[in-house]
Amino acid sequence: MKKETLADKLARKTFHSRSFRQNWNIHVQAFGPVLEPAFAEDYQARVHLTAALNLISRQKLGEALQKLQALQAKCACDADRAAVFFCIGVAFEMAGRQEEMLEYYSCANSCGHSFYLPYLKTAKLFLESCAYEKGAENFLAAIRCFGDGGHTEQERVILGAAYANYGTCLTMMHRYSDAEAALAASRELSPATPGRAAAEVILYALRGSAAQVEQCLKALRQQSPELYDSLRERTDKILARTDPLFFPVEVDETKIALFWQWFTSCEAELNGMLERREYEAAVTQVAQMLLQTFPFLEEQPYIALGKNEEGYILEIHDMYAVAVMQAYKTLLQNRPQTPEEQLIRFVTVH
Repeated sequence: MKKETLADKLARKTFHSRSFRQNWNIHVQAFGPVLEPAFAEDYQARVHLTAALNLISRQKLGEALQKLQALQAKCACDADRAAVFFCIGVAFEMAGRQEEMLEYYSCANSCGHSFYLPYLKTAKLFLESCAYEKGAENFLAAIRCFGDGGHTEQERVILGAAYANYGTCLTMMHRYSDAEAALAASRELSPATPGRAAAEVILYALRGSAAQVEQCLKALRQQSPELYDSLRERTDKILARTDPLFFPVEVDETKIALFWQWFTSCEAELNGMLERREYEAAVTQVAQMLLQTFPFLEEQPYIALGKNEEGYILEIHDMYAVAVMQAYKTLLQNRPQTPEEQLIRFVTVH
């Protein structure tokens, strides 16, 4: 057992003082499941962690981040790391820096804590960015934090919304039976969950239940008029089996041939741009050509760039859209077999 230093003794005395415990308990009340297991025997670290949270609450985010980043060297286990990453995420969230917030909440989540909030926040961002699989994983992780039964009314409201959003992710991943089960759980937990009807009406349309679609849209027009027009358009397309998210769209093979003719002629030039780190310019050219090839995309598709020992890789994201999955599959199957080594490769990802 480590010998207690003078600094350790002073920190322990500070931590157990009445005023400090009151302060610590306020933070535990808000973030208990991720804070309580952290730095269990390290009073110095807990004192610094509390000070950082106090700074965050006073909007002194730069000072708070300095303290938290210094605390990373003190982390001895996943519980410690989860707390520090989470608090850094809170600071970035308050600063309005969503990208960094997502990064640090995700780091905290990878440590396996039992606090629902960072799972829920990352899940919502993944859902908004059409990363449905990651959204589903994090909504489910948030749900599991509550355990089985004995929930307060507030917890039932949170769970009702989480299950509804989980159901939306499952629907977009074409796991319709699982989505129906998630929405049923949402209804049971919280009958008045706002926004659930928007997920339910999509499933009604996918089942071809026009009467249920109409009934649900009528209620939505009263409850959420801002959603009505877009949902009416979407359900009309689903009932007509023309929505590219859920049904295939015929592709023009002439346009696919023209895409590869263009790409083959400028692959070396694009590779040179990538070598010069002109990443955005090169990727944008490919995205623009994909939109010309598949006009039903309606906007330039998202392409991520990677590299391995064989060269550059363009990751084209299909976002689980049936028409896009089919279109990209056809595109890649029709890439000409050229005698030259391919400088740039394509892969599809969800």
